[in-house]
Amino acid sequence: MPPLVRISDIGLYLRCPRLVYFDNLGKIKRENNAEQILLRSLMLSLSQETDLESQLKEALVRLEEEIPIVYEIGPEDLGQACRELEGKISLIVQGLSPYIDRLFPCEAEVDLRSEKLGLSGRLDRLAPGFTPSLIRTGQAPEDGVWKKDRLMLAGYGMLLGEKHNVRINQGLVEYPRSGLVRQVQIHSVDKARVLRIRDRVRHIKDGRLPDRPENARCDGCTELKRCEMKQTLASRFF
Repeated sequence: MPPLVRISDIGLYLRCPRLVYFDNLGKIKRENNAEQILLRSLMLSLSQETDLESQLKEALVRLEEEIPIVYEIGPEDLGQACRELEGKISLIVQGLSPYIDRLFPCEAEVDLRSEKLGLSGRLDRLAPGFTPSLIRTGQAPEDGVWKKDRLMLAGYGMLLGEKHNVRINQGLVEYPRSGLVRQVQIHSVDKARVLRIRDRVRHIKDGRLPDRPENARCDGCTELKRCEMKQTLASRFF
């Protein structure tokens, strides 16, 4: 039985297939971003449908004390992130309010796995009606959702569908930084593409270095030097 591919690996592949290769070597440097960690933790703290603003403000005070215990984040960076997010709470509440009935009651950070699909992952939020919901800390696109979010949602939809023996055709993506929640139709073509990417990820994890995409966004990539070195070594053999 081949090893399970994580939904997060699908997302990494969509950023750049070579990131899957370097991540499999255990060498990708991950920096703790105070605002991203705080924003995601803030969204996961919500547990009730009423008085969202009070819930978020109370959670913000608590998280300012708890996050340094879990993550290596300096108090200055965290304090600045708290003050910035404090000013955005009204915007977040405004964006969530129309979707309250769709989001709550919910179960947070749901672990899913399927030997049949060869996939596993941890879903941010399981909303009513077996609705998968992703929390994204970046800005939302002008319309719809980012391609990576759509395909990762399709992967979680398949995992949930198999576990509960239902067909899941829609999900949600939460963009709290933009004060938006967007509904997504999960199409068969998205599910099929997830399975194709699953197979490619398996090949990469077997040690096969993929080509670097022409449209790869290399600026700011932590693996750029390593990637260019691999590219140079490969060119010497061909």
